[in-house]
Amino acid sequence: MVKLINRGLEELGLGGTPDRAELILKYINELERWNRIYGFVKAEGCELVSRHVLDSLSAVATIKSLEHHGTICDLGSGAGFPGIPLAIFLTESELVLIERAARRAAFLRNTVILLGLKNVRVIEKDFRHIKERYPLVTFRALSALASELKNLKKITAEGGKVVAYKGRLERILPELSALHQQISHFTIRRVKVPFLFEERHLVIFSP
Repeated sequence: MVKLINRGLEELGLGGTPDRAELILKYINELERWNRIYGFVKAEGCELVSRHVLDSLSAVATIKSLEHHGTICDLGSGAGFPGIPLAIFLTESELVLIERAARRAAFLRNTVILLGLKNVRVIEKDFRHIKERYPLVTFRALSALASELKNLKKITAEGGKVVAYKGRLERILPELSALHQQISHFTIRRVKVPFLFEERHLVIFSP
C-alpha cells in the first residue's frame, strides 16, 4: 500500500513528501480499524486509497489556484473526506470539518489528535445550523446542488467559492442546468484520480 500511495501522490504532483505520505498511511490504518466496527466507508485497502484518499487530493491544485485567504470548510466530512487529506497537504490553511453524526465526529477528533494536525477543527453539528461563513467550502457527500444552494449561500462568505467533488459530466450538467437562473457562472474541471477508472470532476462556483 505504501508504494500505491507514493505513486498516486507522484501522479497528482504531490510526491517527494515522505512525511505527508506517512501521515496518509497512518490515517488509512486508523480508518480501517474504526471501519471494521462502524462501517464508515464501503472500501478498504487499495480501493480506499484510490476512491477516497487520492480522490480527495485531486482538488489540491485547484484549491491552491483559487488563492483563497482563510479557512476551508468541509461539509459532511464523514470519515474525513476530503478534509483530512486536504489538511495534510494544505498546511497553510485551517480546515473546519463539519459532521453531524457523533461517531464520525469522534473518529475525526481522534484522527486529528493521532496525526497531530494543528490546522484542523471538528464541529459536531448539522451544517445547516452553522452561523459562521467561510471563504472556501468543499464537499463530496451532499445531494444535488439545487437542493442545497440556499444552505451553501448561508455558509459561504461574500465573494467566497464552493468546490464540489462530482462524478460523470452527464450527471453534472442537469444539476447545473437547474441552477442557471440563480448562478451565472460555473467552472467544471475534469480531474484524473490515479488508479480510479471513473470520470471525476470539480465544480467551482460562487453561491
